[in-house]
Amino acid sequence: MASKRGFTLIELIVTMAVSGIFFTQAMNMFSTANGSFVSYKKAHEEYFEYNVKKAKANRMLLDNTGSCQENGEFHFTGDSADSLDMEFPFPQPKCKDVDRKRTLVYFLGATDSTSKEIVGYSHFYLK
Repeated sequence: MASKRGFTLIELIVTMAVSGIFFTQAMNMFSTANGSFVSYKKAHEEYFEYNVKKAKANRMLLDNTGSCQENGEFHFTGDSADSLDMEFPFPQPKCKDVDRKRTLVYFLGATDSTSKEIVGYSHFYLK
């Protein structure tokens, strides 16, 4: 009797079943890792985006003149006041005169309509 070479059908089916289980586990681990990376990236993206807005707001307050209105809203004054009010990175900031030399400019809320995070921002504006 001649010896047969090759694999039996049972051996091939068992090998495919075991490799299918391993591939399923690998894909599950990959999708979990990918999902956590995306959520990590999104959380940190909002953090860095907020810091960029905060730095821009601070620079605008340092470089331009403004005043605290009677209704408690802060508005820039001067030649480019309208464009500065529109460019300010936070929605309409509030203000409060602390003393004769300083005004507290602040904002509390969502930075835009798509953000779910409530952020706070404050800066002492020197008159």
